Amino acid sequence: MTAFRAALVEELAHLWRDRFDLALLTLVPLVCLVVMGGMMAQGSPRGLGVVIVDQDRSTASRAIVRAVGSVDALSVIDSVSTLSEAFAAIRRERAVAVVVLPRGLGSARRAATPPTVEIFYQTAFLSTGALTSALLQATITAELARQAPSQSGLAGVALLRVPLPGVEVTLLGNASASLEWYLGLLIGPAVLHLLIAVTAAASLGRELVDGSLGGWALRVGSPVLAVAGRLVPHVAIGTAWLCLWLVWLTLGQGFAFTGAIGLVAIGGLLLFVASAAIAALLILLTGEVATSLSASVIYAGSALAYSGASLPITGGLAFARIWSAILPLTHYVTLEMDQAIGVDVAVWAKQAAILLLAAVVAGGGAALLLRRQARKAA
Repeated sequence: MTAFRAALVEELAHLWRDRFDLALLTLVPLVCLVVMGGMMAQGSPRGLGVVIVDQDRSTASRAIVRAVGSVDALSVIDSVSTLSEAFAAIRRERAVAVVVLPRGLGSARRAATPPTVEIFYQTAFLSTGALTSALLQATITAELARQAPSQSGLAGVALLRVPLPGVEVTLLGNASASLEWYLGLLIGPAVLHLLIAVTAAASLGRELVDGSLGGWALRVGSPVLAVAGRLVPHVAIGTAWLCLWLVWLTLGQGFAFTGAIGLVAIGGLLLFVASAAIAALLILLTGEVATSLSASVIYAGSALAYSGASLPITGGLAFARIWSAILPLTHYVTLEMDQAIGVDVAVWAKQAAILLLAAVVAGGGAALLLRRQARKAA
């Protein structure tokens, strides 16, 4: 353990002396997390613009407009007479959806085929458009159901207080449909994953001589323990930042995991151990700091896109599915999202085991290469 302790002390001393490297582990994560927190602080979407095309101009249609306007996430920005005017508002990005209330909507006597309310929404921004569409559909359906007894001339039925069959939808893991909660669980760990991959590679890269760590391995005596001691500060600081980020999202912003937040933190620790092990492997494979950093940016920087959380991977190209399964961040995000809805610990253990396996495989490969380089240097 002497080599481990010596390497740990040496790395801490370097970080204290080199303010740039220290800033990469302290100031840069702070700035990134604060900026991300500020961008996402609004939480659930608010004021999603809706344009109404009211062709009926009846009491019923006006009641629907009022119902739509009473939804916190929606904002009725205009009421126009034609679809072309409504679509112009979408092209000017004043609105994300259009509601057409057809003629005959408020008639007391319904035709054989009742008129249909139409909802158009902008798919260029799929998440906000889909959310707006869902809110509009639910709100308008509820208002039409409320009006149905009086419009059909059967208002007396309401006095019977007979419950009507219905559908109730409950969101799991993100009950408020908050973008801050969803994106915070993704972007925070992804940024820290990339940061630790880069700083760990740079730390070992300082010891490269002619593309080899052999000389350093001979000097420290127990190279594997020395590498572990060298990378412990990076893993520990990354885990600490992740824990602070989770505390901010939960205690600071009021979100909550249905499962165990402690299991998420342990998963983050395993993610950063795997990140550091892969960084060591890249340094030993390439023998160059610049190439290793480029490789780290390529695999860790794009990991979120291939994790399946932001873009669908199921049904995609075989390469995308295989690459997604290899990346450690994919399994951390799965582990994290599982705890958001409170999955069984056995399911968590599967993803944790994959993260541990990634660390063991990468670390084992790095250890073999390190010993080979030490033998050559001897």
